[in-house]
Amino acid sequence: MKIKLRKGRSPFWSIPYGIASLHALVAIFGTTSVSAQSLSFPIAQQINCDRPQGDAQVRTCIRLKYEASDRQLNEVYKQLMSQLSGEERSLLSEAQLGWIKLRDKTCEFEVYKSRGGTGYGGFLNECLDRMTKQRTAELEQYLKQR
Repeated sequence: MKIKLRKGRSPFWSIPYGIASLHALVAIFGTTSVSAQSLSFPIAQQINCDRPQGDAQVRTCIRLKYEASDRQLNEVYKQLMSQLSGEERSLLSEAQLGWIKLRDKTCEFEVYKSRGGTGYGGFLNECLDRMTKQRTAELEQYLKQR
């Protein structure tokens, strides 16, 4: 079977080869990402964040600490939202979106001089963690007032 390609089209995107190639690429990249994730998961389980060994583990522990703070914030936010009326919910939702932008930009500014350095991610996550804990405390106060 002879395939005619329109001018300017590569054989990769032709029907017989393109779809098969595309499926092959998806399979390769999908497998690679799953493999990469499964390889990193056991390593993360072995880290003792009370006594991290080396910079990479310190950065991982800082990131895990921030992720835990973010989950706690989301739980408190959901609890508070469940107790609010329609208009209050709308206002809190807008306020929370504004706070997220403020937090992210504040932390970017705070660690700006560290960009490009090996500690940048850790410094950024420390800032995000600190501000997220502060916001969680604020939302918990709103919950107590209800």
